[in-house]
Amino acid sequence: MRDELDLYIRARYPLLWVVTAEEQRALREIDELGKAQRKRVQLWSTTRGLVNAALPDREDTSKRDPLQLLKSILDDSEAGIWVLRDFHPFLKDAGVVRRLREIAFSQSDQKANKTVILLGPVLKLPPELEKEIAVVDFDLPTSEQLQRRLDDMTARLQEASRIEVRLDRRQRAQLVQACLGLTAVEADNALAKAVVQAEGVLDGRAIEAVTAEKKQIIRKSGLLEYYDNTELIDNVGGLDTLKSWLRKRVRAFTDEARVFGLPAPKGILLVGVQGCGKSLIARSVASMWRLPLLRLDAGRLFASLVGSSE
Repeated sequence: MRDELDLYIRARYPLLWVVTAEEQRALREIDELGKAQRKRVQLWSTTRGLVNAALPDREDTSKRDPLQLLKSILDDSEAGIWVLRDFHPFLKDAGVVRRLREIAFSQSDQKANKTVILLGPVLKLPPELEKEIAVVDFDLPTSEQLQRRLDDMTARLQEASRIEVRLDRRQRAQLVQACLGLTAVEADNALAKAVVQAEGVLDGRAIEAVTAEKKQIIRKSGLLEYYDNTELIDNVGGLDTLKSWLRKRVRAFTDEARVFGLPAPKGILLVGVQGCGKSLIARSVASMWRLPLLRLDAGRLFASLVGSSE
């Protein structure tokens, strides 16, 4: 995301929409880009008004009103980056939409390089702005970023003698894998909860604790169901060829496998009559590979009325 955002800003795109629930992490990236390009970064919220990122304690509450804010941006002759947080509710106002378009149109007429970034978890573009705004998706943390956060957290807590780390190299890789799909804050909270549950110890149990924490997050989607991994592959009768294939590929999800270039398994197709053990096998595979098991009900993807757009 950072490279893409950097490219848009350097190319003088006037309006950008960064879609993310990770406001603080996105703000850090934008602030670093502003420093690298020697541009002032100004942050806006409906509660604090306009705040210079370099002077966070100074609030300009006179610009809490969206129209006043946009007018000040339009009248400003200096280069800069304005980050408008949770601005989408105000796009129902025709005056706000028109003012944003005027900012976009004025970019070609002014020497000042101004970029307005709308930052929030929701993408709701009015038709009038679809051609004026570039949308940037702020990706979730990568395994490398999560690894660094885990290392920083454990080093900091160990230095304070607050936790004991009992993770070998393989368990550490599995823990990072379990955190994938979480935001940075969600991963930190899940790890902290795992440490508290284990009474100050970070060990292999944290993998199950983090995976279980995903259950709360997945439940919010309404489309997926989370299943606890309690079945053992030994509970499945027969299917020796499948079991051998599964055991050989247990380590295909590790960092060592990725570095070596070993591709992760794409999937397994289980076909059989009702009651032959397909669901049992799915739960057993998730338990063996220590991965979350999710069930997608295709019926929930469709609307209740025939002819509705799916």
